[in-house]
Amino acid sequence: NSPHYFSRSSQWVNSPALVISFITPSAQEAAVLFLPGGPLHHQDSCSASPWPHMVTGSLRTQAKLEGISEQQGAPETRRIGPPSDRPHRRTALVAAELSRYNIDIAALSETRILDEGSLTEEGMGYTFFWKGYPSGGQHLHGVGLAIKNTLLPRLAETPVGISERLMSLRIPLVKNRFATLLSAYAPTLPSESEAKDSFYQSLDEALRRIPKNDKIFLLGDFNARVGQNSSIWSGVLGKHGVGQVNANGLRLLTLCSEHNLTITNTIFQQKAKYKTSWMHPRSKHWHLIDYVIVRRSDIRDVHITRAMRGAECWTDHRLIMAKVHMQVRPPLRLQGPRRRRLDCTRLENPDARNEFRCSLAEKLGGIELSLSSSENTMDQKWNSISSALYEAAAQTIGYKSKNHQDWFDENSETIHDLLKDMHRAHRATLKSPSSSSTRQQWQRIRRE
Repeated sequence: NSPHYFSRSSQWVNSPALVISFITPSAQEAAVLFLPGGPLHHQDSCSASPWPHMVTGSLRTQAKLEGISEQQGAPETRRIGPPSDRPHRRTALVAAELSRYNIDIAALSETRILDEGSLTEEGMGYTFFWKGYPSGGQHLHGVGLAIKNTLLPRLAETPVGISERLMSLRIPLVKNRFATLLSAYAPTLPSESEAKDSFYQSLDEALRRIPKNDKIFLLGDFNARVGQNSSIWSGVLGKHGVGQVNANGLRLLTLCSEHNLTITNTIFQQKAKYKTSWMHPRSKHWHLIDYVIVRRSDIRDVHITRAMRGAECWTDHRLIMAKVHMQVRPPLRLQGPRRRRLDCTRLENPDARNEFRCSLAEKLGGIELSLSSSENTMDQKWNSISSALYEAAAQTIGYKSKNHQDWFDENSETIHDLLKDMHRAHRATLKSPSSSSTRQQWQRIRRE
């Protein structure tokens, strides 16, 4: 069986991201990844969300997204390189990286996008959902989810934006159970105490609202160091933590203790480079500040949580991946065949309109007797009229054809080769971190 993956990325366009993937309804492994980023850019070529009740960003909002500059980012944002390091069309590039790691759901932090909405990257196979400050507010903070398009039919609910720092998603499992996933972006250490209090109060309330039988997956950039004192924080920390605890770490540890949660990053024995997620820009020390957290009773479901050093999303955070064993509920099957969508735009043509009217009159004339009969119920009469309308339209105006045109997808081979070159340069930099020439080559390719 193929594994399921959760992913979380910190600052994906300068934001952290959380990812979950589900592949089959049978027992699977799920992996959680944390991906970093920054402001999200997209173009009109991206399709709207397949969920009709999910608000999609307006054209005005999209125009604003295209205009976001690096200088508009939050002061707390951690960056690598100049503004040119941030490619436009970030959603497609992030989706390509998620696809490379076979991620099904990714939680994204610090997206810095206003309002609430969604967009689909058809070619790369992911739909992005986000929640930020209301329109007219500051381009700060923001959270989101990137969900594989093949997974969407299995979800009964859309992601819910709780605030510009919290988003939740409820995932149906077998045996009438659910898993609740929370994507979080916590205030940084220098932030005001009021901001930290507000965030942890909202997170505490969100956790209390989750049904007791739900599995919990809390992923995010918590800007917190939890240390390695597993004797004091028994059940919350494992024996393989990193570094020393700080004030933000105490807040997170206290919250986990109150809700019987475990920080899975600390329960697996592995090298430090596979545990740490962010390097301090001045001290050059690596720290663990991005976490995958679950209920204490569900620890055995998590097979591994580790940093993926090879992931490249134009951010200074490493991708954190956790493999989780879950049984996802199969998608609901609609009864009967689905009707093809009619090309109603052809009705704008006067000739096509007249042809449709004549065909419809002929169809309705054929069922006139059944419509006037008192033996038929109202439902039967309506079904007859509906069928006549559909058949007349199908014969005259025809069906919609898929016509997805996107410069990114049309040039996918060229872009794929460029990404391969970038990944190759990135691996060389990881192998020789002290070599200035390899690092310069990697940074040059990132800017192309």
